[in-house]
Amino acid sequence: MRQLIGALNFPGYLVPLLIAVKLLGVIVILSRVSVALSGLAYSGMLFHMLPDLIGASDFGEAVPAVAGLVVLVASFITQNAARAKPSPHSPTHAAAGAVRA
Repeated sequence: MRQLIGALNFPGYLVPLLIAVKLLGVIVILSRVSVALSGLAYSGMLFHMLPDLIGASDFGEAVPAVAGLVVLVASFITQNAARAKPSPHSPTHAAAGAVRA
């Protein structure tokens, strides 16, 4: 991962910080400490992965970014099915609200 981030020309001091933030985002999403914090982690992960996809110069470099985005979107869409406390921002929560109204 350090080589991949280094290839994107990030300054060296940011590499450990970016790795730590991404790992903390995964921990927050999986633990669901707070619904608001989980939503913030989803948006942070999205905005962290989009530049990886945009910065990919060929298809081989884009595969990890596309795979990460697919997993992130699938997790976001299905998050309320696995959690006791639903997120008000999930598409499934919004669809359920529209059916009840």
